Amino acid sequence: MNRLRKEALKEQIEKLDPQEHAQIFGIVKKYTANYTTTQNGVLVSSDNLPDECIKEMERMVNFYLDQRKRMDSDPTRLFHTKRTKENPA
Repeated sequence: MNRLRKEALKEQIEKLDPQEHAQIFGIVKKYTANYTTTQNGVLVSSDNLPDECIKEMERMVNFYLDQRKRMDSDPTRLFHTKRTKENPA
């Protein structure tokens, strides 16, 4: 797996929310126990991850980003959100 692909994945992961980070970390733990926990999160060297792990993370990240894009483009979602803020039931 080339370095540019891993860097692109890292940048996409940084855009995810904490719950999604936890899911990605679950994938990492399936493939390696070599990680460091800090106050700011978990550090993992991509050199310790097999290509299959990287591919699985890419699939998960793409799923999350695709779902966000779908939700952002759903006009009914905006209507329901607006209605709830104006008139909470």
